[in-house]
Amino acid sequence: MSDETPARHRILIADDDAATRHGVARLLEAAGFEVSEAEDGRAALNTIQEKHYDLVFLDIWMPHLSGLEVLARIRTSASRPKVIVMTSDGTSETLLRAVKEQAYDYLSKPFPPRQAVEVAQRALSADQCPDIEVLSARPHWVELLIPCTSEAAERIQTVMMKLDADLPDNLRETIASSFRELLLNAIEWGGQFDPNRKVRIASVRSPRMLMFRIADPGPGFSFSELSHAAVGQPESEPVAHMSVREERGIRPGGFGILMIKAAADELLYNEAQNEVMFIKYFDQAQPLPAL
Repeated sequence: MSDETPARHRILIADDDAATRHGVARLLEAAGFEVSEAEDGRAALNTIQEKHYDLVFLDIWMPHLSGLEVLARIRTSASRPKVIVMTSDGTSETLLRAVKEQAYDYLSKPFPPRQAVEVAQRALSADQCPDIEVLSARPHWVELLIPCTSEAAERIQTVMMKLDADLPDNLRETIASSFRELLLNAIEWGGQFDPNRKVRIASVRSPRMLMFRIADPGPGFSFSELSHAAVGQPESEPVAHMSVREERGIRPGGFGILMIKAAADELLYNEAQNEVMFIKYFDQAQPLPAL
């Protein structure tokens, strides 16, 4: 981002906590942005309707109107700004409602103030907010339709990490890395990075297991056709795919599905293999995740 770019962007900080509002505003101003402030939801809505803003930092729980109500009211406006939700409410219901209302990103309070500048720069450099359709928003059953873009994949990865925040760190990281690899495969190979095509994602939780299902719009594949991946090689030649990748000019790697198979308790594909189901059972010795 060039030195001149931030000065062209207007940002609104809406938060009833004066210390948070002023602190974030000062940092964004120091980064070169034009910043305004609103102390409650009603003031935020009026300000957005009176003046164009490129980005809004919106607290969830504010007097008069909540941040979610403001988000819903500006969703259909012709010049709708991108919205970063700020909240200490980490419940899945709040997060999923923000997703449904097309919030661009989420900051969990308390957060390092400098993080606001990084999030603002990332949001403003993106072309648009990925249009994500929420089909089910129950904490134990989340189902989404997302466009086949890298931006949508990154945003949904953030959402899923927050939904699974109650799991032990090592288990959460294992699930997150597996989800990311399968989602990127679906978007790249099944959807061909076409934003007009959709990937369907479902995440189902019970006290003893987590399952996510990813269905892509492509024709599917066969493991025997994956000469550029470790999973398509005989057990006696586990790295034979490396020479294939080198010949085709593909970056080193190709171990993704093999690593996912090792991480999953069950990994199931449909017949066409354009839909996959990842299942992880929880150790009953650990605290059961809340539904």
